[in-house]
Amino acid sequence: MTEPRVAIVTGAAGGLGHATTQALLEQGYRVAAFDLSHESLTDLMGEHRDSLRLEEVDVTSAESVENSVSLVSKDLGTPTALVNIAGTNRIAPLTETTDELWDLLIDLNLKGTFHCCRAVVPRMREAGGGRIVNTTSNMGMRPEAQQVAYASSKAGVVGLTRSLALELAPDNITVNAVAPVMTLTKRVAGLPEWWKDLQLSKIPLGRYGTVEDTAATVMFLLSEGGAFFTGQVLSPNGGDFMS
Repeated sequence: MTEPRVAIVTGAAGGLGHATTQALLEQGYRVAAFDLSHESLTDLMGEHRDSLRLEEVDVTSAESVENSVSLVSKDLGTPTALVNIAGTNRIAPLTETTDELWDLLIDLNLKGTFHCCRAVVPRMREAGGGRIVNTTSNMGMRPEAQQVAYASSKAGVVGLTRSLALELAPDNITVNAVAPVMTLTKRVAGLPEWWKDLQLSKIPLGRYGTVEDTAATVMFLLSEGGAFFTGQVLSPNGGDFMS
């Protein structure tokens, strides 16, 4: 009998996280949903109670991450898929980017990804391989003004992804990233209208991205079809990079 596949999703209660968690459950994964809040996931618990574990985790804390990964490994099984989605954004010019704002974005977007990779990789090695998918952003590759902290954190995720891909290839662990275009999650919906309109104007296909667009990209990288991809940044962006 084949052992169930186990995945960890960080930022699971957000729009992207919820869609990815649902897609994994539908593909037969056992999923550990890491977040500080799980209210948005209650709809999944009824149908997938035996396959979904909710973990209150602060990804900026190495201790919180390690403790939860250890519990998941014992209770659900060894995680062979890690999807790092936890993150946030703030728009601010350089002179208004405080140390607190800088630390928030670097700690959550970059350091949190690092913590989760460091905790999961030894388990993947013991299991004989695994897949890691990190979430960066178009801003990590083509920054814009007033995004100094966010762009720096997401560019860091790209560097982390590519370095880990080289390091972990001999262990049969692939490491890739997804870089969604503007996606109207609840968090993004609260950003300034002028900024959202500017982003939409750059997308040739004429619409915002959806959480399903990103979840489908993640699922491809976790599938057999994505087995030969590593160190890559896949961007569901509607042609944004052509504009």
